[in-house]
Amino acid sequence: MFDTVMKNFFLSLKTAVWTLFILVCIFFVGSYMMPAHRETFSPMNEGILLDWASEIALADPWHAWWFFAALAALMLLTVNTLVCSLQAVRGKWSRSEFFLRISPQVIHLGFLCILLAHLLSAVSGYKLTGVLPEGAVARLPGGRALGLEKVDARTDPQGYMTDWSASVSIYEKGEIVERGVLAPNKPVFYQGVAVYLKSLSFETGPAAVLLVAQDPGAPWALAGGILFILGSSVLMVLKWKKA
Repeated sequence: MFDTVMKNFFLSLKTAVWTLFILVCIFFVGSYMMPAHRETFSPMNEGILLDWASEIALADPWHAWWFFAALAALMLLTVNTLVCSLQAVRGKWSRSEFFLRISPQVIHLGFLCILLAHLLSAVSGYKLTGVLPEGAVARLPGGRALGLEKVDARTDPQGYMTDWSASVSIYEKGEIVERGVLAPNKPVFYQGVAVYLKSLSFETGPAAVLLVAQDPGAPWALAGGILFILGSSVLMVLKWKKA
């Protein structure tokens, strides 16, 4: 009896609709809580999200409850999508309605890929911004480090910078594994880590304002978006022809 109830619960379209409605309500609460408590949520965009979540769960659970409620709702939605897709795939298929039945499953697969992308980014992705003086080395997550070797700026007669660049090195286990020259719209990449030059600073000596990002979920998000659009387009055309 219990197994039947649970199976019907996860197979129900109402479960998906109500879960999405609850998610919207939770995100609405979050849109208020985040600007109201910037000291709690500002670190979300710095470092690894999973590390922030584990720290904030103990330090300030009252203000972050909605974040964990959203995670729980997303987990429920994931299980609901998986169960529905598996049930649909296991059924009998006829050749005439193959594309009509496979299209929703492609949409589901795209949705799951997007969720997986966010999970991977939360587990090991990060985005760091800071000022790095010339000759300094800064630690990065994952045991790596970033060093700024030299900054170079050219100015016009009025003193405005017309061209600027920065030479950087990426260290792994204390040894240089990648060297490159940063410039506007010219980042340096190394095994999923991207280093961007935002600007230069000379207030207390030559320094560069850098953005370092790693997003392991990006390829999965791209694949999920393509699958979602493909499945939706095919389903819309088939429904239109059938109408």
